[in-house]
Amino acid sequence: MDLRTRRGGSRPLSLARRPRAAPRLRALSAAVAVAVAAGPALAQPAPPATDAATPVKEGAAPAAEAGAPAREGAAPATGAAVPAEEAPVSETDRQVARLHFEKGLTLLREEAWGPALAEFLLSRKLFPTRAATNNAAIALRKLQRYDEALEMFETFLRDFTMSAAERAAAQREIAELRALVGTLDITNAEPGASIVVSGEERGQYPPVKPIRVAAGPHVVRVFKEGYEPVETRVDVAGGQTVTVNAKLRRLTRSGRLRVVERAGKTVDVLVDNVVVGQTPWIGALSVGDHMVALRGAGKLGTQPTAAPVKPQELTTLSLLAEDLDASLRIDPTPPGASVWINSVNVGNGVWLGRLKAGTHRVEVKANGFVTGTRTVTLQKGQRQSLDMRLERDEDADIWRKPPKITLDVSASFLLAPTLGGAITDGCDSGCSSSLGLGGLGMIHGGYELGSGIGVGLELGGLFAAQQIDERSATLRPVGYRDPLDGTASDTLRLGGFLAGATFGYHFGEDFPALLRLGAGVLVGEVRDERTGRFRTTGGEWFNTSPMVDFASATYFYADPEVRLGLRLGERWEVSGSLKLLLLIGLSKPKWDRTIELAAASDGIGTYEPDSLMGDFVLMISPGASLRHEF
Repeated sequence: MDLRTRRGGSRPLSLARRPRAAPRLRALSAAVAVAVAAGPALAQPAPPATDAATPVKEGAAPAAEAGAPAREGAAPATGAAVPAEEAPVSETDRQVARLHFEKGLTLLREEAWGPALAEFLLSRKLFPTRAATNNAAIALRKLQRYDEALEMFETFLRDFTMSAAERAAAQREIAELRALVGTLDITNAEPGASIVVSGEERGQYPPVKPIRVAAGPHVVRVFKEGYEPVETRVDVAGGQTVTVNAKLRRLTRSGRLRVVERAGKTVDVLVDNVVVGQTPWIGALSVGDHMVALRGAGKLGTQPTAAPVKPQELTTLSLLAEDLDASLRIDPTPPGASVWINSVNVGNGVWLGRLKAGTHRVEVKANGFVTGTRTVTLQKGQRQSLDMRLERDEDADIWRKPPKITLDVSASFLLAPTLGGAITDGCDSGCSSSLGLGGLGMIHGGYELGSGIGVGLELGGLFAAQQIDERSATLRPVGYRDPLDGTASDTLRLGGFLAGATFGYHFGEDFPALLRLGAGVLVGEVRDERTGRFRTTGGEWFNTSPMVDFASATYFYADPEVRLGLRLGERWEVSGSLKLLLLIGLSKPKWDRTIELAAASDGIGTYEPDSLMGDFVLMISPGASLRHEF
């Protein structure tokens, strides 16, 4: 035998042929050449026989031997590899085990992980050796079946003797895999109930050991005759324990199903992927369609068959068990999708089973997704895996959000280049005018469809102020034909309330956006505090006393708005907004011409009835809002 050593983590272990064919079986029973060294977690296949290797003779030291399965009370094995069972292994089984091992090693070098795994598992079944166990664990990890890989590495560490370097490599593998494996804690089930996880039987309740699963989504099904089955989808994180409440309820509406094997064979009966007994079998099931299959030793069995169970009736299935010489594994996405083979529903989630060689129609269905269909042709002896990823059906009801009532409040600044009117029109080269500044607060309530289209009502209040200094103005003395020329300074303040209706479109998830248009009426008042400086008819300058006028203002408004927000939980949203506020005059405010003031030597005068705001006023309103959905 050769001891082949490469640097790396857990390496595929190889068996090298001796030069002569005669001692072949003696060499296999005496020692298995192993190549395991410290390094990365996963290794490449062992090097060919021409690489540097250390010859191993019969009766060599334990570090170079195949480890024998450890037995209670036995010393560490230093001789031939023997099965864990007490019964001796025949030379024929050892020879067949070796052939499957070598075939698996070839497949491992080709990175055909699935077929290689099948060969190593079969080799272990016939004659469990350290090499087959290690290589099976590596193939399982490559296939991302982390829970099974963890268990296999633990078996490798527990049942075989090995060098310190080999043990350290296996321990590193176990530590890494434990971070990729979670645990299912099944509670409240009926004793004896069968547990199926992602299409694989995991024993009965209560389980004798923790149910470990690879991190990710899984479909858990708990079944017991006479009870309604419990099926649920769970997401398991690495190192996490997920509790599944499997409280079973007794059947209230049931029928009976009788299953017989046509040739009288005694084989297992599977109902919905759970072994319920052996043929002939009869039992109570929930009303509806069920999947039935027979499974015997080796390849013996039947393909999935539909079994419709009717209330208070007996349904009989007569099935013929025959050799099923191909196998198929179906991995659907989404994970809980239902799988159909030849129009028979074989369950939800991963399905693994044997089928006849030939053509089969596979369908995967899930609510909210487009049904996927694939035709698979299986050759005799073929093991095939099929990944079926469904496309989302955007028109499906499941993706349509339900309608909701919304309420949002917003606060924003107001910036107006000008409030318009004759006052700002008279601001010539000797005049100065500030920007119109203010604030706007709004409350909006609406009804929003699942599509994001919504309508609503809004109420709000605003104020804005603008200063105009030294504009051209006139003061008309009472009884005089010609006005007095001069300048005036105005402090304008607009305040009012808005009420209107809105139409909008809300879209996005984590960063939602809103496009909305509102329209309504602004009812308010403009306050103008005015002072002036004028020249009398006699040519003397005088200053007028401050005067204040209040004028009502009624405007139609439109306020297109865009928002970009951040989702806070399921019902809250905060966003920044930009709104344009366009005012169209319905009743423009004007200075009251009846207000009289002293005009120095010219007696009493009045200001002209100038408009305080324009026919059209545009304001820009950046701000923030908070939205709640009911």
